[in-house]
Amino acid sequence: MIEDSFENVQRCICDRCPSHNKCMKERTLTLFCARGKSSCDVRSHGCICNECTVAKENNLTGSYYCEKGL
Repeated sequence: MIEDSFENVQRCICDRCPSHNKCMKERTLTLFCARGKSSCDVRSHGCICNECTVAKENNLTGSYYCEKGL
């Protein structure tokens, strides 16, 4: 399980993802690999989860944590 910490939030790249939308921005939703899928309607426009240091350091494989959860 990924730690839901301030440090991980700071290193999170969710807000730069093409699928991170206005709803997520307004609600400041990030770190989906630790917090679970988004409560916003997610439309897949590309995924950068595999580029995230938090995901890499925790040996995560997969994508679209905002849509599917972990």
